[in-house]
Amino acid sequence: MNSIFLRIYGGMVLVCVLIGILFYASLETINFFRLNLFRANLVTGPIELVAEMTAAQPYDYQSRWVQEVGHLMDAQMELVELQQLSLDQDDLERVKKGRLVLRLVDDFSRRSEGIIQVPGPQPRYIVGSGEYLTEQQARGIAELVSQYLSSHPVNEWNAVLERLNRSFGFPIKRVPPFQVTLDDDKKQRLFNEEQAVAHFAGNRGSSTQISAYKLLPETGEVLMLGPQELFDWYPFELMTMMVIIALALVGFGVYMLVKPLENRLSSLEKAVLRIRGGDLNARAPVEGADAIGQLAGTLNGMTEHIQRLLTAQKELTRAVSHELRTPVARIRFGLEMMIDAMNDEQRLKTAEAIDNDIEQLDKLIDEILTYSKLEEGTPVLDFVMIDIDKLLRRLEQESQALAGKKQVIYKAPNLPEERRWAEGEERYVHRVVQNLVGNALRYARSKVVISFTVVGDVFRIDVEDDGPGIPEADRKRVFQPFTRLDDSRTRASGGYGLGLSIVARIAYWHGGRARVTQSELGGAKFSFLWPRLQSLRESN
Repeated sequence: MNSIFLRIYGGMVLVCVLIGILFYASLETINFFRLNLFRANLVTGPIELVAEMTAAQPYDYQSRWVQEVGHLMDAQMELVELQQLSLDQDDLERVKKGRLVLRLVDDFSRRSEGIIQVPGPQPRYIVGSGEYLTEQQARGIAELVSQYLSSHPVNEWNAVLERLNRSFGFPIKRVPPFQVTLDDDKKQRLFNEEQAVAHFAGNRGSSTQISAYKLLPETGEVLMLGPQELFDWYPFELMTMMVIIALALVGFGVYMLVKPLENRLSSLEKAVLRIRGGDLNARAPVEGADAIGQLAGTLNGMTEHIQRLLTAQKELTRAVSHELRTPVARIRFGLEMMIDAMNDEQRLKTAEAIDNDIEQLDKLIDEILTYSKLEEGTPVLDFVMIDIDKLLRRLEQESQALAGKKQVIYKAPNLPEERRWAEGEERYVHRVVQNLVGNALRYARSKVVISFTVVGDVFRIDVEDDGPGIPEADRKRVFQPFTRLDDSRTRASGGYGLGLSIVARIAYWHGGRARVTQSELGGAKFSFLWPRLQSLRESN
């Protein structure tokens, strides 16, 4: 046996034993309160109705009438004087106010006792006791309600039933005869013999319901009481058996779970040791989406990120040294020419050339720093809602100043105001479009077109030109750092091959992507796509 299994299983057994003890105590307590609440809801309406109907009887006949009602409802009922009651002060105050007092007959019995005052000049009190809701009680209550309705005009029955439903714990309503679904024997007693009948539905034990029916001769309708669910006890024997089975299943389940987990943790440990030893090609097996699987995936992602950073660092170092060599050589050559210059005009010209080279170096360093910042890890982005229409109009004006004889045109879509807003880091979104427009201006013959669209919850900004375009085979490669499809032409235009790679990284940190396709203008069409709301990144 392994130690993890013993700790987990021992702990689970101890917890289950404690849960079993607490479960039994809680079960008894809950059943006690449930039973009291069930009885209160069930008894309140009928016993209040008995008290009201008793008050309507002649004073000398009330005691006998209460006994007859008790016999009808299969319950012990009697009419007593106040001094015959043995109640504490709180219950005595309640019963004097005409409220029902419900209590257990004794601590070991499940029989309950209800006490209520009968209104009148000389108040007396009905004391009734019972244990379960039986068929006889259901029929008796139906007979009682039927008699009560018969003592009122038919046009008042709806109001009477509405009042009764507020105090009864089960529904009371009138239904047409064709809606009554009973067997033939009960229908015979209900419609021909005009007796009240009771009907059980469900399995006798759990989820059992009882309904009572009584024909109303005045209207030909049927008085329906219920359905009322019977009280369902949670058997202790069943709970004991379930706890025993649960303990066995917990032990088996814990073992079946822990053993594979240990194997996976062992594989994860081996991968970590290989990585620590410098083998960045080592990978942990990712099995499932649980905590260990997520940890393995995180470890693999971290290793891949380290590999990518090291590779990018090497490539960046090689590319930077290559890119710096040319302007530095030109500056050195310019300094030598300055020394050999014959007059101030030549020195001024050489100084301007050196200044241009220094400016190119400054731009190169700025792009290298931007790319490195985006490549190192997750930058701190301040996502806010951006008015894209306003941003692109501003970029149109900024770009037109640098376009010379070429045109920069922004085509605003016909969209509602709220659809022109998207969530992002405004500084970086501005940089993306600026880089794409700058790249398009290098190759455009006469114009560059900026536009944006919204497809579902995805925002897309397009920058198109009427230049020579990009061959399909090179379209993925253009987003790699220091990539030039036409090296000599790009150098002449002042590019370093970092602008589009910066676009790709910004798109990545926005949960989107950058792509290039063929433009309808004949040249290239660069697109920046990202979720309109950052909360939608998972679904996109």
